[in-house]
Amino acid sequence: MVKMIAAVVVEILWVVGMISAAGAQTGGQAEWDRVLAAAKKEGAVTVAGAPGDTHREALADAFTKAYPEIRVEYTGMSGRDGVPRIVRERQANLFAWDIYIGGPTSALGGLKPLGAFDPLRPALIRPEVLDDAKWHGGFQDGFMDTEGRLFYAFDGTVTQVLHVNREFVPKGEIRSSKELLDPKWAGKIVWEDPRYEGAGLNSALVFSLAYGEDFLRRLLREQKIVYTRDRRQMTEWMVRGRHPIAIAMPTDELIIFQEKGVGKQIEPGGPDPVNSMIPGFGSTGLMNRAPHPNAAKVYLNWLLSADGQKSWTQATKRNSRRLDVSPGDPARLTIGKEKYINTQKESVTEQRKRIMQIAKEILP
Repeated sequence: MVKMIAAVVVEILWVVGMISAAGAQTGGQAEWDRVLAAAKKEGAVTVAGAPGDTHREALADAFTKAYPEIRVEYTGMSGRDGVPRIVRERQANLFAWDIYIGGPTSALGGLKPLGAFDPLRPALIRPEVLDDAKWHGGFQDGFMDTEGRLFYAFDGTVTQVLHVNREFVPKGEIRSSKELLDPKWAGKIVWEDPRYEGAGLNSALVFSLAYGEDFLRRLLREQKIVYTRDRRQMTEWMVRGRHPIAIAMPTDELIIFQEKGVGKQIEPGGPDPVNSMIPGFGSTGLMNRAPHPNAAKVYLNWLLSADGQKSWTQATKRNSRRLDVSPGDPARLTIGKEKYINTQKESVTEQRKRIMQIAKEILP
């Protein structure tokens, strides 16, 4: 009798579970249909996005193909330009943006203190977006803010701080970044300026974590490095061999040159000294007081879906944290459940500030 009762209870629970799941799925689909219809009436979504044609292709053109009724008003800006602009606009009571896509450090440092972002999860309706099994480390691990609510990294590219133009530097030389202190490389290195937020500062932090601050200080002080904030100029110098060694190479710019047949001998200068993964421009936040709130939700659900992430990896030749998307750069793909340090998370802010201060003290 006890076994029979237990079997009946299990059967009832299973039926209830199936009914609940079906109800949730139906409710989710109904909510999605409602939001999508409202988004089509709004007719547009405004995106403050990453700079460059490859990012526009990935983040605007592909969405328009998927949802032609919703126009993407896309403006590509680096964080150092976009964040101050948005801050000024909000101070003037102007709320022009639905979505922000860019580097997390500048966004969290400049926009989060203003309360510029709404929580992300309530806007995510599609079940596949929130499926932990689809994301490296689970969905929640992608949040860059300490609260785990506001700013989300979808990019999953393993860091590569050092690149070498093998047309000018033979393959047997510079097999790791530790060799950069060799005096013969003085004057031959270009570095995205580590005195500012961005990939250059991240590379400096990686060097510090791997080899200590003394190594970093010597590198900054002794090697007559050229520092620039012009990512295209940096790439051109590298391609032409004027500075055949690059720290924090802007790979999206390099792709443009390589597609034209030049710079194809530029390659990573060996494995990175520590396992780190940064999203670069591949992170996003939902702006509060968005002018097109429903279109913003549709855009976010598309961006974090498999289709949106395929667009990202194919156009930018970077990788996604989604595990069901083919990598754009297989050589910089995460491995299984291996842990990676994300040096752009808000929890690392104080370390980044210290490294930035070291760079400012040493460099004129």
